[in-house]
Amino acid sequence: MTAAGRGSAADWDAFNEVQKGRSIAHSELKAFRRRVPLRKGAVVLDIGCGNGAWTRELSKLGAKVTGYDWAPRTVERAERFPTILPRPRYALWDVMSQDPPEDIEPGTVDLVTFRHSLASLDAGKILPLMAATLAPGGRIYVLTDVRGNDEERAGLWYPSLTLSEVDALGSGWEDRDFWPLGKRTGLVLRGYGI
Repeated sequence: MTAAGRGSAADWDAFNEVQKGRSIAHSELKAFRRRVPLRKGAVVLDIGCGNGAWTRELSKLGAKVTGYDWAPRTVERAERFPTILPRPRYALWDVMSQDPPEDIEPGTVDLVTFRHSLASLDAGKILPLMAATLAPGGRIYVLTDVRGNDEERAGLWYPSLTLSEVDALGSGWEDRDFWPLGKRTGLVLRGYGI
């Protein structure tokens, strides 16, 4: 996950060594569970997993989750984090410059999540790539910080999107559901190209 020209994987590793990551608010989890039906054993990809907090939460909900990040020490840190079983899987993958791992078969994924990571990626490239992995009825979940269209992008590792950019994420999808979460927006996409 190349962070929009904001450093290297080593920089991201260093950042993750000193921070605790973003916690998961009850309001986010409640809104997510209302909008995303997640059956036990659902196949989930968590793109830009960082410290793995969201990956672990999805695993607690019964999903078969793999958290991907582009920084080796960050992935190792997520793997070492104490957790209640079942333990999610973590793997190294730079989604901007590498093909999907061989174990990700097209049409087999129930959910792809981008929690605070899509603003650092080329959404026009990544969303269609991830759409190809989705099983029928599969969804993409995005949580992103939002700024006004005239505000500068803020944050070294957690850049934000403008309202216009968030709206554009829904282009080409049959169903799109947006909701505010404070200064963030949640988004669920389903049915790409239909």
